Amino acid sequence: MASHFPVPATPEPARPPDIARPIPAPPGPRRSSKPSRWLTTGLCLVAGVVTALMIWALSNRESAVTSGQGSTQLRTAAATLGEFTKSLRIGGTIETLQYAAIRAPRLRGPRDSGSSRLTLATLAEPGTVIPAGSVVAEFDLQWLIDHIKDRESVQTVAESNFRKRESEIMILKETERQARLAAKAEADKAGLDVGTAEVRSRIEAEILRNVAHEARATWQQLEQEGQFMESVHRADLRVEQLRVREEELHTERHLRDLERLRVKTPIPGMVVLEAAYKGGGQYAQTKPGDQVYPGTLFMRIVDVSKMIVNASVNQVDAQTIGIGDKAVIELDAFPGERFEGRVVELGAVASSSSGGSKYSRGGRSSFLNQIPVRILIDSKDDRILPDLSASVDVFYSSPQSGVIVPREAIQSEPGDDGRPFVHVAANGTYLKRPVQVQDFNNTEALVSAGLDSGEEVLLTAMPENLDNT
Repeated sequence: MASHFPVPATPEPARPPDIARPIPAPPGPRRSSKPSRWLTTGLCLVAGVVTALMIWALSNRESAVTSGQGSTQLRTAAATLGEFTKSLRIGGTIETLQYAAIRAPRLRGPRDSGSSRLTLATLAEPGTVIPAGSVVAEFDLQWLIDHIKDRESVQTVAESNFRKRESEIMILKETERQARLAAKAEADKAGLDVGTAEVRSRIEAEILRNVAHEARATWQQLEQEGQFMESVHRADLRVEQLRVREEELHTERHLRDLERLRVKTPIPGMVVLEAAYKGGGQYAQTKPGDQVYPGTLFMRIVDVSKMIVNASVNQVDAQTIGIGDKAVIELDAFPGERFEGRVVELGAVASSSSGGSKYSRGGRSSFLNQIPVRILIDSKDDRILPDLSASVDVFYSSPQSGVIVPREAIQSEPGDDGRPFVHVAANGTYLKRPVQVQDFNNTEALVSAGLDSGEEVLLTAMPENLDNT
């Protein structure tokens, strides 16, 4: 039976005061529905890249020809009217036509001149241009100056000894002369005494004759000895003279060495320091304070007013060029820069690293020898320095005017007796057209008939799906 009493309501939990409730964060600003500035910039950059690619494609004259079987990429070029030249491309290294090799001097003095290694005191600044006769290096000089003073003292003593010995010999010669005069006087007196033998006894007369004979023999002996002693005295003086001369030459050699230790350049030019061996497998440029051995190359003076390209060409191509041919030089260090030059030297004898003998192990490549060639650079530029690598185009024919196309555009077929032809663009396709080729070089062909300037020719083989000739 239903109860008539009301059901008590469930009490609600006590709510915390309003101050304890978390306050919701205010809503942030609504983003605009317009595209951002960065997105606009990015779209502009993409459009610019696409435009640049299209321009590059048009500049390379590449066209996409569509056929029923798909798209074929073809390379084309336009025939131009200009000058046609034939050239030979060779590579080489920049060098100077004239230079002076500066080496450590070899001392000419005797062995007591000092150490075999020389110490550099001063050195010219590398890269500077100096006139002829300038001092480019000085070595330590004090030890040699002291040694020269010692040798000059020894030379003075030798000269004094010579003068002393000369005086002694003069006294000896005078003494010997007086002895000969005395012996002659005794011989003359004995001869006069012999004249009185008639009034003397036989014994006294014999004694006088013996005395006279002995005195004359003594005098003659002294005369002969005088001649020998004259040779002895001359030889003795000569020995002293040679000793003095030896000391003079000794000092003179050191004085010349003193001049050699002040190294001067014989030609004007730029100072270039050479790398020298420092020990331990290390090489470095010489600097003041280094010790070098006599004869060591430590510097070059290069005449930068005349620079050449030292190169080599194989014996086959060497027959096409000659002395006086014009040339254009390009330096790998400065791309795009071109300098004028001309061939000044061409070797007469070929050389090969493998020896060029048919019996060598180099194989058939040994028969291809290289011929040295030098190209003088007529252009003047401070950037042209020694040891730079360069490439040279030597022009060995006179310029010819006419229609020029890339060499790869000229084609031929054996069935047409080898007659050349090109594919010329016409109404969206390429038509085969025979041409007359006057000359070729490495990259271009000179067309004398059959093609006009401005016409577009195909550089690749004609695809089979487009060959409607």
